[in-house]
Amino acid sequence: MDETKNEKPQKSRKKWPAILLLLLLAVSVLIIWRFWHTPQPKNHTPEDKQNPLEYDGNVITGDSQNMQEVVDELNRKAKEGQMNLQMKTQAVSTDGKSFSCYLSNSARNSYEMYMVLYLDESQEEIYRSGLIPLGGHIEKFELKDTTLPSGTYEATLVYNQVEADQTTVHAQVNVGLTLIVQ
Repeated sequence: MDETKNEKPQKSRKKWPAILLLLLLAVSVLIIWRFWHTPQPKNHTPEDKQNPLEYDGNVITGDSQNMQEVVDELNRKAKEGQMNLQMKTQAVSTDGKSFSCYLSNSARNSYEMYMVLYLDESQEEIYRSGLIPLGGHIEKFELKDTTLPSGTYEATLVYNQVEADQTTVHAQVNVGLTLIVQ
């Protein structure tokens, strides 16, 4: 009996190198397959005819002679792009058509403007002002084609600054305006 017991461990010992060899072979095949089937990233160069590189228009050079001129020009552009808003955030009406308000084109702005009012619920344009000069303001407005029943309504007022030609929009700002019909 002792002889048969000694044979079984020898047979199982002979199987382990074969199992390890098969496992190593399977892992090697998997690694090689993965290497050949993994897409390689494209190397884009400036010579690429479809997407040539161009200079960025916002780059400031280090030329110390004109650096102050560049900074002054950037400050001028930043000031031009600002819009000072002076307004009350509520407009009140007793008839649902004519509203009391305060909407201003601040004298600190650089452009004349007009305003457009949209009812948030329907996105319908309900009012459009005429041109408002610098320092001018509106104290009342009338809805163009609608009358609102009693209640509170959220609306969006779009301030539109216009260039000197009075048609080209220079900048826009959207602000909330609550309409109260008593």
